[in-house]
Amino acid sequence: MTDPIYIYETVEKSHGRVETRCAKASTSLNDYLDWPGIAQVIQYHYTGKYLKTGEETPKVHYGITSLTPEAASAKRLLEIRRGHWSIENKSHWMRDMVLGEDTSPVRCGGIPQVMAANRNTALSVFRFAGYTAISDTIKYLASKPKLTVNLIK
Repeated sequence: MTDPIYIYETVEKSHGRVETRCAKASTSLNDYLDWPGIAQVIQYHYTGKYLKTGEETPKVHYGITSLTPEAASAKRLLEIRRGHWSIENKSHWMRDMVLGEDTSPVRCGGIPQVMAANRNTALSVFRFAGYTAISDTIKYLASKPKLTVNLIK
């Protein structure tokens, strides 16, 4: 008897495309893989179809987890994966693209960690103050230093 494959799929329309995400999880390979603590293997399938052109961009990723099917269903595994991208978009992408972390010439000693902490602090202060459009906020506050100082009082 083969182990079941658990499947969960979402379809969303946003940003001019239809996004289909599917997670398939199974325990059937656990006995064949030499990986300590493995509980499930996962296949993530993503397809983005652009509404204007009809062009599709399929992506398939594979993973393993120590979470059992009882602890994390295919639906939960898909939610966890989406949560990871939320962190990527809210922190890493913001630091790289909006705050210019990748273009920084600072590369030596502990200074890169200090600058990353400063960038994280700035993002946190903006979000705590209720700003959601961080790039626009930075442009706005750049010419108003007194308002910027008031954010940290």
